[in-house]
Amino acid sequence: MALVCTEITEWIEEEVSKPVEEWEERQEKRCKDYPWYDPRGWVCWFVTILVKVIRWVVVTVGKWVTRTVCKIVGVLVEAVVQIVGGLWDVLVGIVTLDWRRILDGLLRIGIGAVLGIIRLGRIGLLGDTIDYIIEEINKERLRRYVRGLLEAKYAGDRLSQIKDAIRLDHGAFGLRLHGTAYRTKLDSETPSPREPGVPNLVVLHEQGAINIRALCGFEFDEGFWNRKRYKTLKKETVLGGGGGGEFDNPISADDLDTYLTSRGAEGPPFIVLPMRDGALDTKVSTASEKGRELALMLDFDKEIREVTEAGHIVHTGLAQPRFLIDVFGRRDATTDSAGATADLCHPVVVGVFRYTNTLRGLASNLHETRCGLDAHNASGATFIDNLPDQIWKYVPIHELGHYFGLCHTDGVDRIMYSPKTNSWWRGWAIPRTLLNVYLQGEPTFTYGEAKATWDYVVAHFAPECLGAKPIVIEARPAAASPGAADAVA
Repeated sequence: MALVCTEITEWIEEEVSKPVEEWEERQEKRCKDYPWYDPRGWVCWFVTILVKVIRWVVVTVGKWVTRTVCKIVGVLVEAVVQIVGGLWDVLVGIVTLDWRRILDGLLRIGIGAVLGIIRLGRIGLLGDTIDYIIEEINKERLRRYVRGLLEAKYAGDRLSQIKDAIRLDHGAFGLRLHGTAYRTKLDSETPSPREPGVPNLVVLHEQGAINIRALCGFEFDEGFWNRKRYKTLKKETVLGGGGGGEFDNPISADDLDTYLTSRGAEGPPFIVLPMRDGALDTKVSTASEKGRELALMLDFDKEIREVTEAGHIVHTGLAQPRFLIDVFGRRDATTDSAGATADLCHPVVVGVFRYTNTLRGLASNLHETRCGLDAHNASGATFIDNLPDQIWKYVPIHELGHYFGLCHTDGVDRIMYSPKTNSWWRGWAIPRTLLNVYLQGEPTFTYGEAKATWDYVVAHFAPECLGAKPIVIEARPAAASPGAADAVA
């Protein structure tokens, strides 16, 4: 819902503010055609200034009203969804004697209610209004900063094309990037390269390379707080009523036991996904919404890609660039530098099953960053699913922050916070977090991080990715030499 509110304000900027701003520019040029002493020029300037004032008031106030109403509705809807969903989990857990689902439901109810109260409170106490004013100021500051970066590197038509593409002067400012959010997949029927007559999953499970029972959600060998929402689906055709919602046709624990004991000869064929559709949607939507704070307007396709190697199912993290190259076609900078640079324009995030340690996500940035992140030979990010969503939905955008050159920082109010390497209390982190609860109500990126992102983007992304048109070199036919003409004659 938050992303919807953001997109509505962007629509206002594009469809209402941008045309008027462009008209203002044309009027200013027209006004300059008159000498200063010509009264027609005075009227022209007066009309232009009046329109500017009216446009600023209407658009700014209109965006604020629309944003506020949308956020109130969004907070209420989300709170109701979380509480009702939590109650359903509790009831189902009681009926099925599943204490984990009961606890999940109670946590969902509690967190949903608390966050709903906080978010409504900050809107009522004008925290959201103050945040809106700060956002508008920082947006203009960032426009000026990016303009300086671009004008220092580009000129002429290429500069104009980039400015138009990112709406630097008018409209909804931001670099528009189209990416792909993948989920890896396990297939029960894929044969093993070692034993072609036996399914690959059976062989890997028997070798101890993977625990297929855990990957199907029937065992919890990583502990309660590290549980994922793995999804199994039988391959059989199911006739449904088309009532909407996420499709489910899972295997049972008995189905899996039959599959393993028969070494794949019996039991229904199935696939396994590392997270449910709704979990992926939440994470991708959060990435699209929070990317706007960096002036990155991200949107994602969703695809599924099968993996068969044990190292692609349970990740160590050390071979991630190779994984991105081999499975998802990212280009290797050591052999195709231009291709790897072009890949930056298409961010890739991959939902995987698990890591060998306690990682929640991992990024491979193509270039070394100012804050010390090492360069890799391919770009992209991986992440896992975890509960609750209110905490772990930020993992993909956190990893994409690294993708765009950002590093970890202190404080749980920041998206780039990492409990492994940083402190939640050091320095001003605690008072800053309390202020964040009032102003934003959720983790954010800062203006400084937005500047650092654009430093990285302008320095390393191809101009075509920023919006410049490719330079077309026309091949001209070679002129025939006199000798050749004589030979023909």
